[in-house]
Amino acid sequence: MSTQPLADFLAHSVELESEARERYLELAESMAAHHNDAVSEFFLRMAEESRLHLEEVGGIAKDHDLPELKAWEFQWPDEESPETTSYEAVHYRMSLREAMLLALDNERAAEKFYASFARSSSDENTRKLAAQFAAEEASHAAQLVKKLGALPADSGQHLEEDDDPHMPE
Repeated sequence: MSTQPLADFLAHSVELESEARERYLELAESMAAHHNDAVSEFFLRMAEESRLHLEEVGGIAKDHDLPELKAWEFQWPDEESPETTSYEAVHYRMSLREAMLLALDNERAAEKFYASFARSSSDENTRKLAAQFAAEEASHAAQLVKKLGALPADSGQHLEEDDDPHMPE
């Protein structure tokens, strides 16, 4: 049996990781359709990272009675869960660097979300687990920063369209 704060935290964590995984899979599929293979492969790796974290959270959550929250009952800082890439931020010709920067923003947003739980929860177990999750997200962000440092700078020309727009006459 779990406390209500811990059950709420775990419900949010399961949803956060699940939504992150789903979005990364969608983006990988979209990039593959546009033959942006490097970015597609990167998004697949990020989906796998989310799956692994979801598995970890699910293992912890299985011993707890989680609330069945409706989509509008989740208390996210923004419209969507913190680790979910906005569709508007993605371009089918984006570079690997741009994809990694988006993922870095996601990792930092998830870290901030978990750290907020760690600071504000009234339950000690929730605070400890949230702090652990925040540290994991910070570690993921640090890994991305390291990988970004090894990438060459973008030229910016990759986002230019090859075709003239089709305008009605």
